[in-house]
Formats: sequence, structure tokens, C-alpha cells
Amino acid sequence: MRFLTAAILLAFAVPCLAAVDDEGSYQLVVVKPGDTMWAIANKYLKDPARWDEILKHNRLPTKDPTVALPGMTLRVPVRLIKAQLRAAHLVYAVNRVLYRRNETADWKSSKLAMELFQGDTVRTLDESKARVKLLDRELLSLEPNSMAVIKPLDRDGDLELKAGSVFAGRARVITASALVTPRTRDTRYAATVEADLTTRVDVYKGAAGVDAQGSTVEVPAGMSTRVQPGLAPEVPRRIANLPEVENRAFEFASAVKVGGGPAPEPHGPAALPPTPDADADSLRGDLQSLRVGLPIMGYRVQAASDKEFKHMVFDKKYESEDRLRPSEEGLKPGAYWWRIAVVDLLGTEGNFSEPRYYTVGIRRAATDVAEDLKKAVTIAGPAEGAYVDGDTVRLVGVIRDDRVRVEVAGKSVRADADGNFVVTLPLKDGMNEILITVSDPKGNSTQISRRVTRR
Repeated sequence: MRFLTAAILLAFAVPCLAAVDDEGSYQLVVVKPGDTMWAIANKYLKDPARWDEILKHNRLPTKDPTVALPGMTLRVPVRLIKAQLRAAHLVYAVNRVLYRRNETADWKSSKLAMELFQGDTVRTLDESKARVKLLDRELLSLEPNSMAVIKPLDRDGDLELKAGSVFAGRARVITASALVTPRTRDTRYAATVEADLTTRVDVYKGAAGVDAQGSTVEVPAGMSTRVQPGLAPEVPRRIANLPEVENRAFEFASAVKVGGGPAPEPHGPAALPPTPDADADSLRGDLQSLRVGLPIMGYRVQAASDKEFKHMVFDKKYESEDRLRPSEEGLKPGAYWWRIAVVDLLGTEGNFSEPRYYTVGIRRAATDVAEDLKKAVTIAGPAEGAYVDGDTVRLVGVIRDDRVRVEVAGKSVRADADGNFVVTLPLKDGMNEILITVSDPKGNSTQISRRVTRR
């Protein structure tokens, strides 16, 4: 009886963000009026009899256990909470990322820092990416066109990958055909579900075990395996797309250092570029890449004098067929940060694109042309000075300005609607130099070089 009296304090509660301090990990629970501690214990704790441990981590305004505490936020140790109620959080999103609650059918637009519970599904679209942080601080990075279930209810894993690709560390990933289990604390790997539901696992660092059909293969760093539906894992072989995996591994490691948010670029750009990226009319290319595969009602364009957009100088909405001409919007000549958000057919405004630094009404000096052309193309792989096994190498890059032309080995490259291109090139023994020529309609051109060595 004494136990029950002490237990009656608070009732129903809603989960909130997780917190971490020197004592461990906590999940915050916001108390509603009339809530009792016993009801909270029954709802959230694996063992309701351990309700009194919550009191050890919270300072109550009264010692009377029967007094309700409306509006309080309680810290509850994560280790005590039922697995299905432990929250993960969306810590990073590029463009529109959708989510669906467990046992519901409707997809909704996500929000940064939102909670994701066991059985919830996250989905990225053509131009979107997302990172989810579990309460054990483990990070999961979803690539475009991916869909994954957080802590699947009926399977033993941290994430069930339904489609697309995820990059992970110590998290266990489940697919329709395989289970991937990291073997070391420093494991870094990519899991991809292909169109025919074949699972590909590329291990960049450490090692991972891949289980399927009662068989297990150990995949060490630099190796890859494939698992076709209904079959055992294939014998590991060298990663075919190592430069792409290296790029993802670098981005993942950088994101881990900053808590999962925006990761610095490979060469660590300054907060403000020393020179603008290009003329603001280049935003038309940014808009086109954002709307590919997504029917839209319109879009919103903003400009500011600072990257954080605290000092806005331009904010305008356009219809979907309106022509975007920043140079004709009456802004004073200068350089500004610009960003774009698309509005879907339901009138929902998506997330803004990453800010980019463009000029308006400024005639660029001829000495800037070569550098500007180089910035119009990003080479993701191979890395400069890389060693390559085999007689070919895949050059992977992105054209960021649709006005430029790119040639590799004297031939024009073919890019998709987003500017992505892949070119397979033959290699000779020893050192090889790959020359990428970038030119604009005015006849200006420059070259980007990549040196790789065939072993």
C-alpha cells in the first residue's frame, strides 16, 4: 500500500528530445496535467517497479509523491525505457524528407530534430538526403531515393532498409535478403538495396558480417559482397566503386564530428567564399535540379547578406512557370547568399536548398574565369593520387552549372538531369593523368587534373 501511495504522482506523458550528459543518455518526458508517476512507469519503463529511479534524476518541487507536476519535464534514463518508445531523431535533412508513423499510411513532411520511434519510416526523394541519430549516438545516413524503417518491430536490427542506400557505423542494417552486423567499433560501411532487391554491402573500414539463408560471410575493409534474394552471400571481392564509397565515408566521418548536422566539404571551405560562385542567374540551374521528378506549384527564392539569412534583402514567391531572373529584381550590385524552396501541388513549402554565394550586377574580372569554371564541376572520385586495381577507373563528378561543357579525354560527358556523370576510362600501368576540360559558351576554358596509379 505504501508503495502504491508513493507511486501515484503523474499519468500520461509525451516523449520529447533525448539529452546526453556525463551520467549517460536520457529521454525527456513532458508531463501533462493530472499525470501520475505510476502511469508513466507503466507506459514507458521496461520494469514499472523501477519508477523510483526516475526520482533520482529529477529535482521535484515537493516531496509529497501524490502532488501532480503539470508542465514539468522529467529526465528518464534511456536504459529504463521500453525499446519501442526510445526515440531516434532526424538531425539533418536536405530538401524534402518524408516520414510515416508506424501502422499509418500517410506520408508527411519531416522537421529537423523531430522524434522517430520504433516502426516509423523515413523516405528521401530524388534530391534529398537525411541523417538519423539513435539514442546510443549512432548515426545513419540515408542517400536520395531511399526508404528505411527505424528499429523494425518484427526484426532484430537498428534499421530496415527497404530501398536505396544507407551509410552506417556500428548500427545493424536489415534488408529483404540480408542482415549486416558490424564486427568492430570503427566499422564504416554502405548497404544498398538494388532494384531486384539484391543487397550490396561495401565495407570501407573495419569489418562486417553479412548473414543470409543460414550462411555468414565476413567482409573486411575494402571489400564488397552481394546477396540475391533467396541465396547465400557471395564471396567478398574488392569494392568496384571505391571513390564513391570513400566520398561517403568522409562525409559520414565529418558529420559524426559535428553531431550529425551539415558536414564540412572535403577541403573545409571558409564560412564565406573569398569570391562568389557565379552570377545569380545560375540559380536557374539550382532550381531545375530541385524540381526534377517533383511536380510543383511554384517556388520561393530568398537572398541575404549573411549565410544564416538573418539580414534578408530579397524574398519572393514565383509560379512554377515564372522565369527566374535575379539580375532583374532591382537589387543593388553586390554579392549575396541565395537559397530556394519548392512548393508542391498541395501548397506545402519544402526545405530550403543549401545557401550559395552569387553576384548580382557585377562584371566579373577575366582573371576569375578559370577559377569559376573549376568551381562549376566537382570531381567526387577518384581522389588525387589514388591507387587503382584493375585496368579501368570510374571518374565520378557533378556539373553544377548547366551552362558549361565538360570533356574527358577529348569526349563530351553525358550528365543526367541533376548534373551527375560517370565516365569509365582505361588505365595503363603506373601513373595515369586524367584531364577534365571545362568550357563556357564564351569560349573560356580550363582543365582539372586527376592523377591515379594502376597497381
